Formats: sequence, C-alpha cells, structure tokens
Amino acid sequence: MGLLNPNPKLEPGENLAWKCLANHVAGPSYALYGMQAAAGGRLVVTDRRMFFQPSRADRAVGAKAWTCPLVDVEGIETVGKDSEIFAGGMRDRLGVRTKNGLEVFVVNKLQTTQNKLRALLGVT
Repeated sequence: MGLLNPNPKLEPGENLAWKCLANHVAGPSYALYGMQAAAGGRLVVTDRRMFFQPSRADRAVGAKAWTCPLVDVEGIETVGKDSEIFAGGMRDRLGVRTKNGLEVFVVNKLQTTQNKLRALLGVT
C-alpha cells in the first residue's frame, strides 16, 4: 500500500489486469478559478472495468473516482496540447473514448501506455 496512492479497490472476484499512476482531467476546479485541473491517482484495468482512483490527498480536496465497464470503452486516443496548463495541457495526453464521451488522463510513456491498453481492451 502506498502512502498517497492506496492499492486499487477491487470488487469481490474481480482480477487486476493493469495499473499505472495517472492524473485525471476531471473538469473545472474552483480552487483554480474555473480552470481545468488534473487530480492525481491511479488508472486501473481489471477483468470487468477501467477506473481511476484518486490519491488520498486529491480525494481529501474533492477529487472524484471514475469508473467504466470494459464493454463501454470504445477506443484509446491521443488528446493534444492545449492552454489548460493545470490539466497537463503542455503535453499530449491519454484519451479513453467511452459510450459516454472522452475521459482524459496524463500518463508517462504515452505511446507505450496506449499500446498496452489497446491490447488489453481489444480496441483501436
């Protein structure tokens, strides 16, 4: 168990397939005067779902978890740079396309992470 990032919370019978440290771009942060910000934590893939678990520190200031059944993941893509510097906008980011829209994550080794997720999820 990590000090800031606890082990992923799995459901009974659920199996961990992959995890990495990530920042989730979750929308406006009022602490940053309406600018987008990214919450730190872990991006996790199991045999049932993909989810983001915020770190203890970010959860304490209001960061929310995100979860999506694997059947709802439609693709993995690159989200380009933009002016949202507190949301990782100075670098390319990971996009997870779901039936509900696009979720954006800041990860290290973007291309390697995308390739791993595409293989795990069977998407392009």
